[in-house]
Amino acid sequence: MDIKTLLYNLHEEVSCSVCMCMFTTPKQLPCLHSFCLHCLNGIQRTSGIHDKITCPECRKQFVIPGSGNPSEFPTNFRINRLLDVLAIKECNTAGVKCGNCDKRSAETLYCFQCCSFWCAECISAHNIIRANKQHKTLALKDFQDQDIEAVLKRPAFCQTKNHENKELEFFCKVCQVAICNACAVTEHERHAKVILETAQKEKKLQIVSRIKSLKDIEQEKRNQVEKIEQDSIEVQVQVADVKSKIQNSVEQIIAIIEAKKQDIFNAADKEANDCLKGLALKKDQIEDELIKVQSAIKRTETLLEQSSNAEILRLSTTFVTILQEHGVQVNFDSSIPRFSYIDNVKLINMLKTEGIGNVKTAFNETKARQAQAKCFRPVLSFGEEGKSFGKLQTPWGVAVNDRDEIAVTDNSRVSVFSSDGTHLRSFGKAGSNNGEFNWLRGVAFDKHGNIIVADSGNHRIQVLSRRGKFLSKFGEKGSQDHQLRGPEGVSLTSDGDIIVVDRFINEILIKIFSPNGECLFEFGSKGSLLEPWHCIQQGEYYIVSDLGDHCIKMFDLKGNFIFKFGMKGNKDGEFNNPTFLSVSKEGLLMVCDNGNHRVQVFDLSGNFVTKFGSRGSRAGEFKFPIATASLGDGRVVVSDSRNNRIQVFDQM
Repeated sequence: MDIKTLLYNLHEEVSCSVCMCMFTTPKQLPCLHSFCLHCLNGIQRTSGIHDKITCPECRKQFVIPGSGNPSEFPTNFRINRLLDVLAIKECNTAGVKCGNCDKRSAETLYCFQCCSFWCAECISAHNIIRANKQHKTLALKDFQDQDIEAVLKRPAFCQTKNHENKELEFFCKVCQVAICNACAVTEHERHAKVILETAQKEKKLQIVSRIKSLKDIEQEKRNQVEKIEQDSIEVQVQVADVKSKIQNSVEQIIAIIEAKKQDIFNAADKEANDCLKGLALKKDQIEDELIKVQSAIKRTETLLEQSSNAEILRLSTTFVTILQEHGVQVNFDSSIPRFSYIDNVKLINMLKTEGIGNVKTAFNETKARQAQAKCFRPVLSFGEEGKSFGKLQTPWGVAVNDRDEIAVTDNSRVSVFSSDGTHLRSFGKAGSNNGEFNWLRGVAFDKHGNIIVADSGNHRIQVLSRRGKFLSKFGEKGSQDHQLRGPEGVSLTSDGDIIVVDRFINEILIKIFSPNGECLFEFGSKGSLLEPWHCIQQGEYYIVSDLGDHCIKMFDLKGNFIFKFGMKGNKDGEFNNPTFLSVSKEGLLMVCDNGNHRVQVFDLSGNFVTKFGSRGSRAGEFKFPIATASLGDGRVVVSDSRNNRIQVFDQM
């Protein structure tokens, strides 16, 4: 907590929650809650229990150490320091009591070595003493933020009787307490001891390590909440799809089944509502746990920052206990039911009595689909590093036309290969003239077989014939609708318009152009996308790979965000810099998981199906795969960029 925030909340920090007044002789219970000594004495008298006391805040009961007097609880020196800071802050209005004569005055000084206030008269006596010649004193009106920090970080003193003015310097390993120099040569003479700072560093490392583990749990719970939110959206999307299928069936036989339609809708809604209620309950439970975890972390970190070395050591066991209370990971069941619509095969004959179908929910459909998913095996590899025709230097985008010709972008050149890997032709060179390129990225074929490329370094899109003849271009450097700054991904809509992901525009990131270069539509401002890489249209959706957010995002055709799936990681369904997308002949989404050196396969609802590839240079392995495309027979083409080759995979 910074000084300004601390000063703003100072009254709250130094107020006892029992008497609602500023602390007097603050004592700290093992739960880290502090109260005035006279308040604890009153609580003990009221309870009638001699050796135990119940915390007014958390209601935990503790055994009173020593003789059973609450004064045996440790003094909260941090609160005492805060009380001094409050006195310094308000010296002009309330004055400050001299530690020597008890006189209140606004013209008071503070001694950083004595850790006490001195009025103008008494400071003279203080300064006469030879031992105080090197003491630093400062008038309260001259205090700056750094001086307040020095007060907050002043050392703690021994609580042993007659040692109250001695600074804690050692840590007794036998008794596990901080001690002063006098204690070290008396009560702890034969005990193993270390310098206080050395001991606190070791203890602090242990506590910080535990906090890190707890933060990991906090993040996991955040991920669980996010997963539930995504599942809630998916449930609604699925139910909407079920309703659409029901509606199509109803329209065919509307005269007979109008009355039955609503029954099925209601059944679907009931299943969805029951599921959503369960998800909402799970979310509420996890959010409650999350609040507790955040509170434990915040309180512990604040105390670590503001406590002295001795206090950290004294409270280390308590810190660990509190952190452990919130550090238990609870198993999280992230499964949701799968919704589908079951058609009635005897619909015509039995419609009036049995209805038109039923809504079905199933939790295991995804696992069953994964079990049935085919494996991908490498069947062909072509290309090697080089500048001559037929060779490749960091191949990037790939696309396949209706002749099963494979176009590959390669820095300042486009190479075309047959489906068996035979080099057919190459065209282009470095430059900015028509048909010349600078940092080629994505590539696509239009319905006429023309090649469309993202000429990123020249801030434009170029259209070339199948043979490489320049046909047209659009875009120039700038941020207006018709301009581009760094086009990356390029693809075609179902109507033949050109989708361009422009990664370096400050606001709009995805633009839809007509074939002649007119900007028709744009979406994906900096709120909904961090660093998009590629966008494709599939049915009623735009699917975008967001490399900066390590996930895949779905938008409707108006550019409205619907849902996303995936997060950063290397597990199934997680990503490390997803790049280009494609849809296979079977209707599955192929994602190049670039940083994990693999390709992942999903259905169009975002459910993981399978994966293939790992880091390496052998057949079937990748070094930063960039893009995929599908041949007419279903085989999948992958640009294996750092291996300078193209690999082709078949399904088993």
